Amino acid sequence: MKAMELTPMTVAQFNSAAQAEKVMKAVKNALKSTVKFLMFISPVYPQVS
Repeated sequence: MKAMELTPMTVAQFNSAAQAEKVMKAVKNALKSTVKFLMFISPVYPQVS
């Protein structure tokens, strides 16, 4: 594994990758809570599931 050169470009790529990871985590959590919510209200609204 060769050392990564720290140019502004690689820093920008790293930052955008970290940002994308944060977004994916947020989306995953939102999906999880949505599913929980649907499971919670499905007895009240059987047509939802």
